[in-house]
Amino acid sequence: REMSVGPLTDMVTTINVPVVGSAEFVRGDFFMEWGISDMLSTIEARIFVKKTIGELLFDGYEDTVMDIGSSLDSEDDYFEEEDEVEKDPNKVPMDKFGWFYKRNGTSWSDGDLSMHTGVDDMSLLGKIASWNKRTRTDAFPGDCGLVRGSSDGLFPPGLTSSTDSISIYSTDLCRPLHFTRSTTQDVHGIPVQKFDLAASNFANSSVCAENACYNNNIPSGVQNVTQCKMESPAFVSRPHFHLADPFYKDQFQYGVHAKEGAHDSSFWVEPKSSIPLKVEMRLQLNVLLRKVEGIEYLFKNLPEVMFPVFWFDSVATLPEHMAGSLNMLVMLPNIMQACGIFSVVSSFIIFFLVILCKYKESQTKKEKLSQDRYESSILKNMDYNYKKVPVSESVK
Repeated sequence: REMSVGPLTDMVTTINVPVVGSAEFVRGDFFMEWGISDMLSTIEARIFVKKTIGELLFDGYEDTVMDIGSSLDSEDDYFEEEDEVEKDPNKVPMDKFGWFYKRNGTSWSDGDLSMHTGVDDMSLLGKIASWNKRTRTDAFPGDCGLVRGSSDGLFPPGLTSSTDSISIYSTDLCRPLHFTRSTTQDVHGIPVQKFDLAASNFANSSVCAENACYNNNIPSGVQNVTQCKMESPAFVSRPHFHLADPFYKDQFQYGVHAKEGAHDSSFWVEPKSSIPLKVEMRLQLNVLLRKVEGIEYLFKNLPEVMFPVFWFDSVATLPEHMAGSLNMLVMLPNIMQACGIFSVVSSFIIFFLVILCKYKESQTKKEKLSQDRYESSILKNMDYNYKKVPVSESVK
């Protein structure tokens, strides 16, 4: 609570997503548009709703449009819908609307992800192999629909020290996010390489030709995710439309102020182990409001606006008490190498000393033997015959 701006009971006026989503769902079908217009008029629906933050994010709130939609979609009667959701873990809950309603502990939110473990090839460690048992998604055509990149930011050791870019697959965007090398930083004294979210990620085809298959047929800087998971008028950008076309900022008189650094995303990776020590993810969810000719009620003369709903600032950092262990892990190869070199040098020195000692011992023996021979030869040369000399009487 101390890290939050306010309590979850704060009231917020925002987009009524079920109403806007229903209008987009029937776009282009005359009879469906007419039926939705009549239904919205009957229930006196509104484009904007006032709810608590808790209802909008986690608790969810009941909505008449969702009630009608779920009852029409179900083969059984509406009162059995809740049981069906509980029986099928992959089915999106439709009893309430909330951006993160019933996401925790579910499989429908992220799906079934398979990745390489590196057992057969360490260079493939962390690379996503399939998503929901498929290697591509129907959200985008061509190469943009391929499931590729790292799964949850896991990389092979040493990869980030030899590459200028890394990619992480996002199941919420149905596409990989690309990060490019920027600067060298440190986290708790551990040197890391910082990778920033590339400016080309959400660019349209006029800025980045490779993004043509992402169907971003709008001013650059906003990603079209309308076909990802569920059909909805959802678009993703950086917070406050940072690095996006000025068109989006100019839609509003005040409240949109992009700041470099504060609205950027980045991965801080230790280059030798490729372990992320700090992750900063900041993205914004937007809903496109535009008129639908066939829906007389609410949408007939609606101006086109890319309306920001919320943006999140998610930062995860390695705890300081774990920095020592990781630093030891990073230094372990150098320590082992130093120990190896020390062992080799020590062995060489010991071997040299042993040889030297043996040599000196041999020299000592040789010198002693030579000395013995020399003394023996002297004694031989001094082998004289001695005679007794008589003493005369006068001497006495």
